[in-house]
Amino acid sequence: MENHGKEEGFESRMMRLVKKCHQEQRLIMNHVCIRVEDIGRTERLLTESFGIGKEGFTRVEGNLFKGEAFVSGAWVNDDFYLELMEPIEKQKLGYDTGCGAPIGHLSEIGFLTPDMDAELARLSKLGWQVTDTLSSEHSREVKMDMDPSIGLPIELMEVRLREK
Repeated sequence: MENHGKEEGFESRMMRLVKKCHQEQRLIMNHVCIRVEDIGRTERLLTESFGIGKEGFTRVEGNLFKGEAFVSGAWVNDDFYLELMEPIEKQKLGYDTGCGAPIGHLSEIGFLTPDMDAELARLSKLGWQVTDTLSSEHSREVKMDMDPSIGLPIELMEVRLREK
């Protein structure tokens, strides 16, 4: 698989952040996701124009949130990556955030959490509401927004530490 080496590099960086998140017992902002019309073209343009993704974008394989056709990511620095998402359906008015509010190209701001249940309880008290969920044997993810939307959706990711 062409993506395999990049995928391992991406995952090792992510797991370093996951360990830091668990050790420090705090949220860590780790990515911003932007919705794009053509993910391949956008990856090439970001690399050629700005050097973002010169090590290669890593495509997400497996489960995606509803409405997502393709997702990829490239590390901007050791602690933060840019995520691109191409929706299944072309957007007509703004871009659907996955939280029910069209707001341009921002899909979400992502945070790692060491304790999803505690974070959901804390954020719920502040008015945040879960709008979508995704889980696998290794992680649990939720998208959240306010009602009405404030135009700043977030994604929480709890990644389980793997035993060696």
